[in-house]
Amino acid sequence: MGNLFCSEHPIHRRFDLKGSSHGRMTDKPEAEIDETTTLKDLDLNLIFRLQNSWFQEFHRCSCLVC
Repeated sequence: MGNLFCSEHPIHRRFDLKGSSHGRMTDKPEAEIDETTTLKDLDLNLIFRLQNSWFQEFHRCSCLVC
């Protein structure tokens, strides 16, 4: 599994995103979650907003991978 965004910044949260929400939450208590924990779809409580042209380009490139 690869990273969606390449960065030299330290990674403090990792998410395994599959696009499905059924049973997709981490069962660890918040106090036990660290940078090595792989979080799941429903643990991500952010909204990503992209300019329309960026979204179109991202969608086009992601479809080429399928």
